[in-house]
Amino acid sequence: MDRKKFIKTGVSAALVSSFSPSWGKPKNAGAPNDTSVNLSYDVSTWEKIRQAFPLKQNITFLNNGTMGITPNPVLNAITESFTHIAENGAYPHHNNQLETQLATLLGCLPEEIGITKNVSESINHIAWGLPLKSGDEVLITQHEHIGGCAAWMRRAQLEGIRVTAVPIGSTPDECLSLIARAISPKTKAIAVPHIPCTTGQVLPVKAICALAREKGLISVLDGAHPLGMIQFNLREIDCDYYAGCFHKWMLGPIGSGWMYIKKDLIDKTRITHVAAYSVNAFDMSAVPPHMDIPILEVSRYAYGSFSGPHIAGCKAALDWYQLIGPARIENRIKQLNTYLRNKLEDTDGKVKILNAKDPSSQGAQLGFQIMPAHTAQKDPNQGFVNFARENGLILRYVGENKVDCVRVSTHYYNNETEIDRFFELLKDYAWNPASTR
Repeated sequence: MDRKKFIKTGVSAALVSSFSPSWGKPKNAGAPNDTSVNLSYDVSTWEKIRQAFPLKQNITFLNNGTMGITPNPVLNAITESFTHIAENGAYPHHNNQLETQLATLLGCLPEEIGITKNVSESINHIAWGLPLKSGDEVLITQHEHIGGCAAWMRRAQLEGIRVTAVPIGSTPDECLSLIARAISPKTKAIAVPHIPCTTGQVLPVKAICALAREKGLISVLDGAHPLGMIQFNLREIDCDYYAGCFHKWMLGPIGSGWMYIKKDLIDKTRITHVAAYSVNAFDMSAVPPHMDIPILEVSRYAYGSFSGPHIAGCKAALDWYQLIGPARIENRIKQLNTYLRNKLEDTDGKVKILNAKDPSSQGAQLGFQIMPAHTAQKDPNQGFVNFARENGLILRYVGENKVDCVRVSTHYYNNETEIDRFFELLKDYAWNPASTR
């Protein structure tokens, strides 16, 4: 993105000028684990980057798995778009720029990308679009978000498909083995999260999709978390369908999502909700009235009026991500997660970490439980999340599916001092003999 534009949209000249010119250039499409650049910024540079976020200084935000804190360049792009529309009477039109920008990052074709409101909407388009009949089975996991499983379960209620929930396992091999053993003659699709919302464990999705292909099954990935957290390439994963969003780790505007459908499956995926941008032409004066069949692009699912400012915000978020550097962001995020994990592991068994320790399973989220034998607190996990919020530290309690854990999400705008503060609050709440709440 043009540096002058970033300065105009709220990033200090000192911050932008501190970037080497090559840092702002996009890397090759979807290239994972790029080590062609220096992966480290010093502390002062990360602190300068933190200044681009409007989060109040008295709030420690460790819940990026629910939503990201939107930086000023993105907020200003949204505001400028709203202002441009109001001042010029300029109705926003769909032009595929965002789809092209995202496809370039993820290593796929623009026509394979569609923009939606959120992951839940994308999963619904996919779940209701697959050619399933009564008795057909879909494998999901026991660690689904409601947005990742509700559409499948509603289709089971209405049409009689069967939904089977599988444990995720504590290692990549165990995860793959559990899914493989669950496959039956009735199984038609495997629909799992790339990174479950519960603990944040990164699943071996490339191997899972390879297993699906080997068995002649459809592969669907709920990708609410990876975009902006870890680098990935849709061609390399080789899934059939993928649902993602911009408003978590990519730090885009709330209520902005996307979906991917492999090109040769677009015309095989049923579409029932259509409007403007779904078809090229219609004629109500014809007898009988005529409408073209939906276009063979995933943008056909992004029908009707849309928020042009949201699209502008998503484009700005992608630009900001590229300016800082995907590899640097992933490296910093994992550094903070390791720092957090090491502190929790050094508690002599007072907490139980739920994430797999395998490096390939680790991202930027960690789920843990406060062990009841070491605390006098009743319902300690939910209680600690409430206590932390009362003290200006925002976490996520995971109570769904009986997981009962505290989830900590660290992004690059966080730092070690904030993790230290989290840990001091944890000690005060859970292991201070004078503290019973």
